[in-house]
Amino acid sequence: MMNLAINQAHTRNYTNKYLKDNRNEKINLNIELADKKITEEEDKNDYETYTKSHMLNSAYSFEDAQKNRVSFPPATAPGIVRKAWRGQMEKSREKEKDAMRWFSSDCMSVLNSNKENMPNDLNGYLNLMSIMKDYIERYNHCPGVDQSIYEGLVNVSNTFETELNKYN
Repeated sequence: MMNLAINQAHTRNYTNKYLKDNRNEKINLNIELADKKITEEEDKNDYETYTKSHMLNSAYSFEDAQKNRVSFPPATAPGIVRKAWRGQMEKSREKEKDAMRWFSSDCMSVLNSNKENMPNDLNGYLNLMSIMKDYIERYNHCPGVDQSIYEGLVNVSNTFETELNKYN
């Protein structure tokens, strides 16, 4: 059952992402193969988290839990993106994790205010990082906002962008 659920979620994520890339003729076979493997690993991690959560797996099927998950990056993000974010979160201290949560919230605000959908390919996330860097500047020397918040957000975006660029 687990493999079927993971394979269905994987096929959906992988197909959606690469249909877009193929239309833009920006596909790189090495990145495609690496991401396919990483996406499978990330889907397995998501499934393990799902099975360990009594509340989650008693309320939703795995597919519904993935579809309804409100997080950054979402379950539909390429495996490379999810792995980079998860790795950054795992390595972070509590103060950095707070900045990552703030950054996630700001990403959702930016996308919602511009009436844009969450990116579904690596280039889309790299473009989002560029947009986010511009957005984060609003916190730089903002009255009433501690400068460490701005610095934390800049650090999050730079670190995440650096990780994503390793695959570009």
